[in-house]
Amino acid sequence: MAERHTLQHTQPSPGDNRAKLLQSEKLATTRPRPYIPAKITPIVNTSVTAIISKEWKQRILIMALAVSGLGCWFLYDGLVAYPKNNVKAAVYFPLRDQLGKDTPELEAAWAAARKERHWNEKTPKKIYSPDSLRTQIILGILSLLGGGAIVLYYFRSLPLTTRLQNGRIILPDGREIELTQIRAVSKRRWDSKGIADLVYESAPGKTARFLLDDYKFIGAAQILAEVEKNLTPPLTQETPASSSSDETTY
Repeated sequence: MAERHTLQHTQPSPGDNRAKLLQSEKLATTRPRPYIPAKITPIVNTSVTAIISKEWKQRILIMALAVSGLGCWFLYDGLVAYPKNNVKAAVYFPLRDQLGKDTPELEAAWAAARKERHWNEKTPKKIYSPDSLRTQIILGILSLLGGGAIVLYYFRSLPLTTRLQNGRIILPDGREIELTQIRAVSKRRWDSKGIADLVYESAPGKTARFLLDDYKFIGAAQILAEVEKNLTPPLTQETPASSSSDETTY
């Protein structure tokens, strides 16, 4: 009986096990946990090079052809068409004054004059003054100069790029802007024109602006997406007014 009584006291009861378990849980909750630093998402080293788009090239070339073609038209009128008209008018209007307007005699005389000089059947409506000829020539020269300027702009723009590299945007003019410098983005013109206006901190207390043009630079949308990912505070649709701003276009 004594041995059995001693054995019963050496084995822990279910109540003792429960008490020890509760005590161990209490110690675990009160014991200080190791410090785990907050996870910081770094700027992804994404590399994007936005080049001049095919659509922009076509548009500029069409503009250059249109302006140059208009200039050629002006020059043709001032140098060829108007002088020819005045030569014909110098013959037609005296006949009309002599034989009357819209008479059979005028029609016969004018037909004979055209045949003799190998002119077409077009009848002159007016006599162009020297000022009119001069104006056409000036407009033609200006239009051709404008077309040439557009062509020059086209070829100077071909090597331009907008790049995203190592967490910074490299603009066509060579400026380098860290993504962390960008303070706000406006996409008001994005859906209609593919243009986003960005505000960045160019110096302490001073901001400037630049554009991302997805119509001109194919790949600008990818750069804008990276800007939005890393923008702090989150993306805003309105660019705030600043004490000093400078918007650059290309």
